[in-house]
Amino acid sequence: MDLQINSKSHVPVHLQLGQQIKHLIMTGGFEVGDRLPSIRAMAGFLRINRNTVARVFSDLEREGFVESRRGSGMYVLEPPVHAVEMKDDVVARVIDLAAAQGLPVEDLAYALLARAGAVPREKTKILFVECTREELDQFSDELEGQLPVEAERVLLEDLPGRLSEPGEPPWALAVTTFFHVHEVQDLMESLGVETVALLAEANLESLRRLTDLPPGTTVGVVGWGQTCMENLSRSLEGAGLDHLDFVQANVDDDAEEVLGALQNVGAVVCASITARRLRELGVPDDLEIIEEDRTLDKGGIEMLGRMLRQLSGTTRGTE
Repeated sequence: MDLQINSKSHVPVHLQLGQQIKHLIMTGGFEVGDRLPSIRAMAGFLRINRNTVARVFSDLEREGFVESRRGSGMYVLEPPVHAVEMKDDVVARVIDLAAAQGLPVEDLAYALLARAGAVPREKTKILFVECTREELDQFSDELEGQLPVEAERVLLEDLPGRLSEPGEPPWALAVTTFFHVHEVQDLMESLGVETVALLAEANLESLRRLTDLPPGTTVGVVGWGQTCMENLSRSLEGAGLDHLDFVQANVDDDAEEVLGALQNVGAVVCASITARRLRELGVPDDLEIIEEDRTLDKGGIEMLGRMLRQLSGTTRGTE
């Protein structure tokens, strides 16, 4: 059995075992249809608690790596697509970053191996503020997926109430987009919490589709509310789309008013959630809807990561 547990590692045993089994499944060490050893057998072989193995099996089944068959045992499934893609994406990004900095892949591999037993960084608590629930969740998910952070999600309109609650602020930083940085900064300054602004940019695919539209095309910029619509309009400014004529609308308005505003447009650009609402309102089936879900600028996320590492280093240095 190609599994090992390091009892002296700072990594919890259940995480060591779970990650090793996932790796073996994704690399073919355990093939689809293979039956895993029983809880009793695996616990005995690795000399760990049976409850730990049972917990790992339960987690793997919930995540879609294995399935339990009554009276027969635990069997390996085809690795979930998202898990394989996430691993490949992380590896590709690390290799690209190393290449950009002139670091040979071999040196990168040795450095990672040297840190294999290092204590994992604890997640840093940050505050993330945005004006709409959809973007608040989307951007927070992006940060939590790329940095070791735990984001408390607060709508801009709810921020004064959250800050009036008693107790010390639990966040290392407050984070928002450039559209709201001054508002958030003014509120956070008295608490001594630094505010960091990230750029929310249009995705390249939607820009390509807009660029390909014929000159003179009228395009509806539609948001879920006035602020969302204005933010989307700003994200398209300066993108070299002078050949298009833009009109604005928001789906919070009366349905007839929305449909009237879009009556003569050749295409619509909006977020995915807004696109679903437009279809419910009955926009023509042949109307081209370009779904534009803004994403946080990668350079900004890397900058935030560096700031968090510096804060972490400063904290350790004062302990």
